[in-house]
Amino acid sequence: MKNLLFISIEESFFIIFIAVLVFGPKKIPDIARGLGEGIRYLRDAKMKIKNEIIRNNNNVDKSINKKEIDKEKKIKKCVPTYSIKRNK
Repeated sequence: MKNLLFISIEESFFIIFIAVLVFGPKKIPDIARGLGEGIRYLRDAKMKIKNEIIRNNNNVDKSINKKEIDKEKKIKKCVPTYSIKRNK
């Protein structure tokens, strides 16, 4: 954890110090809470989108596979299948 997000520990402390100076120590918990809720909302939205894509992808794969199987059956019906006699 020496370089979290390409920021050194010293730079992290400097950013925290500036935040305390700008917002004051009483507002920092509210800001952190709001950031946490925002991150949680984004994470939940990402999971919903991911699950929707996976669910739709599964439906597409099944329909494509069924179409391919039907095509294969039609082709097998059209192609004659009989044994070939060899001349000796």
